[in-house]
Amino acid sequence: MPRIPDNYYVQWFFETESEPGIADNNYLGRNSVSNSDIWKGKLSANKGKLTISNIEQENIGTFICKVKNALNYQETRTFKLIKVDVSMKGDSPVTPGDTLSLSCKVEGQTQTQTYWIKPSGIETKTGEFNEKAESQHNGEWTCVVKEVRSFKFSVSVVDFSFESKHLYTSTNLPLTVSILITPNKFLKQILSKIKEIQWVFIPKKDGNKTVLLTLKNGPWAQKGPQKGLIFKNFTKEGNVSLYRNPAKEEDRGSYNCSITFTNGIVLTRTVFVEVLKIIPSPGKKLISGNHLNLSCSTGGTLDADIKVQWFPPKTSSQGKAKLSSDPLYTIPRVGTTDSGEWRCELQKNATTLTSAVIILEIGEHRKREQKSDMVMNLWPQSIKTET
Repeated sequence: MPRIPDNYYVQWFFETESEPGIADNNYLGRNSVSNSDIWKGKLSANKGKLTISNIEQENIGTFICKVKNALNYQETRTFKLIKVDVSMKGDSPVTPGDTLSLSCKVEGQTQTQTYWIKPSGIETKTGEFNEKAESQHNGEWTCVVKEVRSFKFSVSVVDFSFESKHLYTSTNLPLTVSILITPNKFLKQILSKIKEIQWVFIPKKDGNKTVLLTLKNGPWAQKGPQKGLIFKNFTKEGNVSLYRNPAKEEDRGSYNCSITFTNGIVLTRTVFVEVLKIIPSPGKKLISGNHLNLSCSTGGTLDADIKVQWFPPKTSSQGKAKLSSDPLYTIPRVGTTDSGEWRCELQKNATTLTSAVIILEIGEHRKREQKSDMVMNLWPQSIKTET
């Protein structure tokens, strides 16, 4: 902006410096704006600032600002108002595999350079983008007009995801394996583009595949779920989940969810489920003095960055010493004070992933009572014989 002197006179012109201009104001209190057809009700001016509201095509062009004072100081600045077209062809959201077509251009100026910045931060070479839509295209794009300014533009591509690729639960807690179809606000339109949704389970123990659930569109028909899992209607919230309470050891493994779209594109996501359980050996009902092993197990080797934390009952003498962080906890001789709830937790970076509990019942050791047997000796009486 030009420097505005104390005793200022400011005039604004459009396209050329033809009098009377479109606005003028000065330090004496004058403040006038044009009420011609194309400017009526759209202009306001304050010193060197001109505000234009409700801009239309006829208001786009070159603006000239002339500033002077009583001592013949004069400065002229030129501003160019341009129209940037930021648009996407087709409906939102875009189905994966369909063409994502974006345009970022300055109307009427082919020489002005424009380009896009993707949600990933990668720049495109031009302002025209035409590629097959992928989940990585979902998010905020930036249309950049070089040496002028940038404009944000949101792109929605149909996707679905888990909260985490690894899910931890235990035989004391529920199992909920779910995916969320996004963007949720377009769920009705998205469902019309889906042909089939399917869950496949590969158990950790033997690797034998099982189709848990199949949903087919037109109208939606359901087959499953298998293995005693529960499934709820997903057409309102877009949450396709399998549920059981509590989880079982047999739930350990990978859960693969695939969505087949009407254009033939298939998206697949996988979540790995670990189910924690405390295994007591020889059992959870023992006599005082017995040896006991407690195993905090997921049925396999834990990752190196996952730690085990044991929590004995408050009455247990084991709580007075620092407990081992080993998945296998040994008590050489249990006592009655070890009765109660034992808990083990899986922790990663000080965050608890899941926990399992077991109730131990330790009885008192009783000595056998030695009972003396009463032995009765019967001696024969003498018999008198008469001769």
